[in-house]
Amino acid sequence: MDVNKYMLFVRAVETGNLSKAAAQLSYSQTAASHMISSMEEELGIKLLYRGRSGVSLTEEGERIYPLAKELTEKEEAIRIMAGEEKIHHGRIRIGVITSVAVKWMPQIIMEFRKQYPFVELYMNDAINYEIMKDWFSKDVIDCAITAESNGKENEIPLVEDPYYVIMSPDHPLRQYETITPQLLKGETFVVPSEGTSYLVGKILRQAKGKLMEHNGFLSDQAAIAMVSGGCGISILPKLVLDSYGTEGYIRRILDPKVHRVIYFCISSRKILHPTIRCFSAFAREWIGNRAENVIKS
Repeated sequence: MDVNKYMLFVRAVETGNLSKAAAQLSYSQTAASHMISSMEEELGIKLLYRGRSGVSLTEEGERIYPLAKELTEKEEAIRIMAGEEKIHHGRIRIGVITSVAVKWMPQIIMEFRKQYPFVELYMNDAINYEIMKDWFSKDVIDCAITAESNGKENEIPLVEDPYYVIMSPDHPLRQYETITPQLLKGETFVVPSEGTSYLVGKILRQAKGKLMEHNGFLSDQAAIAMVSGGCGISILPKLVLDSYGTEGYIRRILDPKVHRVIYFCISSRKILHPTIRCFSAFAREWIGNRAENVIKS
C-alpha cells in the first residue's frame, strides 16, 4: 500500500481540486492524476468524479474517505514520533540553471535561511539542461529549478519566460517594435553553447541566417557581449537578459511570441523528505509572489 496515494486522495477531497492538492504535495498534475488512477485500479472502484470545476467523491469514495483520512493521520503521527517532521534540520542539494542562480537564488537562499537557519543548502549551477538530467540520475541533487521538461521527474511549472531578439543599439532592426521571422532572414546569429529551445531553433532555421562561428564554450553573458559589440543578433529568454543587465543592447518582442517554461523538479526516484518538501513550497511561493508570467496551478 502506497500511503502517498491516500494522502493525495484526502488532500484532493479537502481542497476540492486535484491540481491544488498536487501542488501542495509537490507533485506534477500528471503524476497526481496517475496516482489517483492507480489507486482506483488497485481498489477496483472509482473514487472521484473529475470535472472542470474540481473533484467530488463518488458513492464508493464517500465510504473510503473516512478510513483514508484516518490512515493518513496515523501516518502523520508516526512521522512526528519518528522525528521525520523536524524540517528545521537537514540538507538540501539544489540544481539550478544559471539564469535562476543569478536572478532568484541569492534572495531565496537568504530568506529561507532566516526561517530555517539550521538547514544546509548546497546549490549546483548547471550550464545546460543535460547536466541537470545527469545530476538527477547520479543522485547529485534532490531538487531543481530548470527550464526543460523531460517527463521523468516530478515537475511543477512555475513561470513562462518569454524570448526576446537582442541587437546592438545601431542595428537596422531597432526601428521595429516587434520582430517577425521574415525580418530575421539573412542575419548573423550569436548562439550560446547551451543551445536554444526547439521553437527558437526553428525560427533560426527558417530565417536561413548565418551563425557566428566559435570554438568551445560560449556563455549567455559572452553572447550578449558579442551582440552589444555588433557581431550579430541573438534570441534569449527574459530571465537570462535580466540577469546580466540591459546596457549595450536593445531587446525586441518576437512575433509570434515564444517562451520557455521554468519548472520546479523533484526526482521521481527519491522519497520526499520533509525538509525538501518545505523548501519546495517555500521556493515556489517566493517565485509565485515575485516573478512575472506566473503559471497558476
